[in-house]
Amino acid sequence: MKLLVSSLIIFMSVALFFSCSEVNNDITPAPEVSVHALGFGDPSSPNFHKYFFGDNDWNYNTLDCQGCHGSNYEGGVTGYSCKTCHTQDAGPDACNTCHGDFADPTRISPPKDLSFNIDNSAVGVGAHTNHVYENMLSQNIGCFECHEETISDENFVYAHTGPPPAKMGFGEFSYPDSSFGDPTYDFNNHTCSNVYCHGAFDYSGKVGNNVTVTFNLVDGSQAFCGSCHGQEIDGQITPLPVGHFGTFMKESCVLCHPSVVNAEGEIIDKSKHINKEVDL
Repeated sequence: MKLLVSSLIIFMSVALFFSCSEVNNDITPAPEVSVHALGFGDPSSPNFHKYFFGDNDWNYNTLDCQGCHGSNYEGGVTGYSCKTCHTQDAGPDACNTCHGDFADPTRISPPKDLSFNIDNSAVGVGAHTNHVYENMLSQNIGCFECHEETISDENFVYAHTGPPPAKMGFGEFSYPDSSFGDPTYDFNNHTCSNVYCHGAFDYSGKVGNNVTVTFNLVDGSQAFCGSCHGQEIDGQITPLPVGHFGTFMKESCVLCHPSVVNAEGEIIDKSKHINKEVDL
């Protein structure tokens, strides 16, 4: 009897060993579950997420991302952090995720634009740099002097995203004196008109030229001295607006405006030029 029981125990142990070994060797790993297409996180893939958002007119709601990756985008239930690539504090909500320089958090306006253009002949790029970062004639101009600001910071991304073109809404600085009418942007011709900063001003009879400028024509012809005020005489530009007295060239501006320009007619204090004030 003891021999029979021992044999039975040995048989069951051997059977159990081979059965478990067979099961362990034949376990198929569970497939990785993803709500995204293959290559969604691969910049070399046609399914990379920048193309996904672009193909959907940039109408993405970041709450969809936060639902899985966490409100701070640092992993959430997925364990995959968006901030591995989106390294700024705002994560994917940073402005230069969609436009600007992705590697530089201080460069948030185009180039690049939403279509990934970097040349200023593209209307999405245009003169952004000349206005926002490298303004040679005045202090740099903020985004909302040209684009409407109608939403709170925490909701900015949700309402801001959408199909091009960008929404236009001129700020207080851009508005001219009432005699010129409201500033406007022509989406067909890509032109700005009736804007203070391009000559729509009247200071007690000293009137600017109120030129219409083309946003994506960045060749120096849009903002030379005689474009906003004055005229060209014998190949030289005079900044003589209507209402000034006498005849003189830009090199003479220093006689009345020494805190603004030098003897060569060059701007030496950008805070005192195109600032809606008359600085002497």
